[in-house]
Amino acid sequence: MIYSPEIKTLDPCDGKIVWASTKSILFIICLTVFLIFGYPTYSPTNTFISFSLTAITLSFGHSVGLHRGILHDSFSSSIHLKRVLLYIAALTGLGGPLSLRYFHDLRDWAQRSKACHPYFCHYDNLFKDFIIQNNCTIRMKDRQTFLYSNDYEKDKFIRFLEKTWLIQQIPIIAILGFMGGLGAIVWGVCGRISICIIGNWLVSHYAHKSGELVRVIPNACTQGYNIPFISLLTMGESLHNNHHAFPESSKFSLQKGELDPGWWCIQLLSLFGWIKTANVAESSRP
Repeated sequence: MIYSPEIKTLDPCDGKIVWASTKSILFIICLTVFLIFGYPTYSPTNTFISFSLTAITLSFGHSVGLHRGILHDSFSSSIHLKRVLLYIAALTGLGGPLSLRYFHDLRDWAQRSKACHPYFCHYDNLFKDFIIQNNCTIRMKDRQTFLYSNDYEKDKFIRFLEKTWLIQQIPIIAILGFMGGLGAIVWGVCGRISICIIGNWLVSHYAHKSGELVRVIPNACTQGYNIPFISLLTMGESLHNNHHAFPESSKFSLQKGELDPGWWCIQLLSLFGWIKTANVAESSRP
C-alpha cells in the first residue's frame, strides 16, 4: 500500500464518533441471542460446531485471507483462492472486505502519526472501549485517499462480498438449521459471530496498550505489543509488535517460542501450491 501525497495534510486527530448501525445491530442481536439461548441449547455437538467454524473463519478467513491477504498483500496466490478466503472472512461478521481494508489503513496511518484520535488507539477504559468499538465508527472530516499496487475494488466477486457480507450468513443458518436445529444456529452463527467480534476487539484493545515491546516504531503515537500467551487463540494476531515492525510479513512469529496459526495456514496452502510466495521478515528467517 502507498499513501497518496494529500493524506499528509489531513489531521488524524480530527474525527467524530458516530453510531455504526449495521455493525451495532448485528452484534447486539447475536450476543443477546447467544446469552439467552446458549445455555438451554448447549451440547458437545453444538460446542464443536461453534469452535470449528470460529477457528476456520478466524484463521483462513480473517487472519490469512483478509489481514495478511488483501490488507497487506503479504503473499501471492491466484485471485480465486483470495476470493474463497475472503468469503470465509465475511462470515466473521466483521464487515465487507473493502470497507475493512479502508478502515484498517486509516487506523494504521493514524497510529503511525505523532498524535491521533483516541478511537484509533483504544485509549478509553475497557468497558467504554467495548461499547464504542463494537457499536460505533469514526467519521473523519475528510476521506483519506490510499493508492494500492493491487486494486481489489475492480474484482466483481470482492465487490459482491462488500455489498452482501451480511446476508452471507443466511446459507450457513439454513445448513445448520437443517442439520442441527435451533441449537446449531445459536452456537454456530450467533455464538461464532459474537466470539469473532469480541475477540477481534480484545486483541486490538490490549495489543495497543501493554505487553512485550521488542521493537519501537519511531515517531508513532501508538505502539503494538506482543501478547504471546494468547497467540494460539488469536491465530497469531496478538503478536502485534512484530506485525507493527514488519507489516508486510506473512509470518507474525519472529521470536523463539511464538505461536502463529495464521502462518501455519499459509504453509499448509503452500504445500498444495495454492500460495506461490509469501513475504517473511528477515529477522525471522533461519
